[in-house]
Amino acid sequence: MTKRVVASCDVSAEGARAVVRAVVEAATAAGCAVSVAVVDSAGVLVAFERMDGVLRFSADLAAAKARTSAAFGRPTASMEEVMRERPVFAQSFVQQGGWYLGRGGHPLSVDGRPAGGVGVSGDAAEVEDELARAAAASFADPEAP
Repeated sequence: MTKRVVASCDVSAEGARAVVRAVVEAATAAGCAVSVAVVDSAGVLVAFERMDGVLRFSADLAAAKARTSAAFGRPTASMEEVMRERPVFAQSFVQQGGWYLGRGGHPLSVDGRPAGGVGVSGDAAEVEDELARAAAASFADPEAP
């Protein structure tokens, strides 16, 4: 590798589909319907599913949550506090569009390297956040239960 390029770590299509499946299976088991989006480290959509019965606008929110968590490398829930402490930045940031500053998004990583993000929308914030957190954890360690 030369000094003119950097190696990147991105979720594969297969990995993204596995994350989507994990969320859909967990949501089905919990008796809820959600939208789930998985993006690569640049925030580009790799996989998506909107379950039957979920509100349509949840599709855009799921993608925004995934994009935000991938961009910042942290759960979107933590963005609430960050933005509360920096209101001017928060206002100008949100005006750019396509971002989400609440619960339901978690970064994806492999061996500590950022690989993308997962966003879940369509149910209570606590449920969305737990579905995204569990899916991100299973992506990081596919052998975990």
